Amino acid sequence: MAVNGFHKNRRGPAAHQRPRTGLETAMAVAGIVAIVCSIQPAHAKRVPPQDMTPYVVRADDSLYTLADRYMQSPVDWRLLRDINHVANPRHLQINTRLSLPTSRLRQKLLTAQVVAVRGNVEKEGAAGAPPVPLSAGTLLVEGDEIQTGRDAFVSMTLPDGSHVVLPSSSRIQIGRLRTTVLTGAVERQFDLKEGEVTTDVTPFKNPRDSFRVSSPSVVAGVRGTRFRVNYLAAQDATTVEVLAGKIGVDGAGADNAAPLPVQSGAQTLVLAGYGNVTRTGQTAGASVRLLDPPDIVDPDKLQRAPQVAFDLTPVDGAGAYRTEIATDADFLDLLRDQRTTGLHAAFDNIPDGNYFVRVSAMDTHGIDGLPQVFTFSRHLDTTNAAATPIEGNGYVFRWHVDGNGQGTRYRFILSSHADLSAPLIDLLDVSGGEMSVAHLAPGKYYWTIVVDTFENGRLLSIPSEIRSFTQTR
Repeated sequence: MAVNGFHKNRRGPAAHQRPRTGLETAMAVAGIVAIVCSIQPAHAKRVPPQDMTPYVVRADDSLYTLADRYMQSPVDWRLLRDINHVANPRHLQINTRLSLPTSRLRQKLLTAQVVAVRGNVEKEGAAGAPPVPLSAGTLLVEGDEIQTGRDAFVSMTLPDGSHVVLPSSSRIQIGRLRTTVLTGAVERQFDLKEGEVTTDVTPFKNPRDSFRVSSPSVVAGVRGTRFRVNYLAAQDATTVEVLAGKIGVDGAGADNAAPLPVQSGAQTLVLAGYGNVTRTGQTAGASVRLLDPPDIVDPDKLQRAPQVAFDLTPVDGAGAYRTEIATDADFLDLLRDQRTTGLHAAFDNIPDGNYFVRVSAMDTHGIDGLPQVFTFSRHLDTTNAAATPIEGNGYVFRWHVDGNGQGTRYRFILSSHADLSAPLIDLLDVSGGEMSVAHLAPGKYYWTIVVDTFENGRLLSIPSEIRSFTQTR
């Protein structure tokens, strides 16, 4: 009996059953297909197509020379033969376009160089090897882990001129630092384990270049930008702040196997002037605008006190403020980094010199705002000036004279005004570190010592603290 093209032998009572309808037959076929599909191996999955790199054949090329030159193994010529359906691996037609699997292209390891180090900074290399202190000029490679102690900082430069800066109490591992021989594409990945990293990435020249920073919470892919990533271990979250350019941010659980610079499918695209916060195990947080920076009250003030101190102006929405000091405008050579809930920041043990200070406001989510940079000069007041009453309604004024300061002169100013205007006495080049004044009328007086010294071929007049006393008789 034939039923819709299927022939079966019927035996016994079943032979008297009515013929199947077309619908019943279709359902039976579907059931067979379902059964066949159900017994396929459980591990069978759709394999995505490989990423291929094109190559145009040149004179004297063969699959053997291409494998030797550009692939990870000489035997990869077989892979090239199969992918490109080449009959004769020794003879290739010039200008023929071949496809080379990107994942099998030969790569060369690169190095990063330490530019500046402050404080206790160590490198951990191979497993079990003891940590090694870092110094300027040290070369770093893939797999190296760098850790900064308290009040310690390190900055490194990459072959393309990009910079990576690690502030205090931070730890990062160089996950990838290599270039592909055929294309020249550079792959860089830094895995942030603790603390914060700031990067200044040189714009890419190769569309296949990549630069990524990962943390337990996020993976950030960039293309020529300046940004910060801060892993907040206590909150198990990561903040990202973009200062220039843009970055793609994915939660760390997303599929980030491909080293794309700015992932078109990233959960969140963060533009310059914005940031976000992402909890570990969750999708990337939404972008929020970075807070405007605070100003410094009297930023041009000469820093003469034992502590270098700055007073900041308040910023709406700020939960804390950050003040950093560096010897350079790019903040590659950091000296200090302080976060305060108030508007006053003070630093001990800052040597004399010219510096840069960078200030920013942090919002209540822990996202640092836009920075503002000022310059300042530091000249510690070492005069140790003091005034002592003497007979005759007078005072003797004494100060320390720096014996190493050749050509240094000391100027004494006494006034009845707090701003030292209309001085009663203004004497230049007072020698011996002492000055006496008698017959002072009752009242309040203000005085100071100004140190005139030469620095880098120019005269600097450096005032000490303005002090006061009251004459009562």
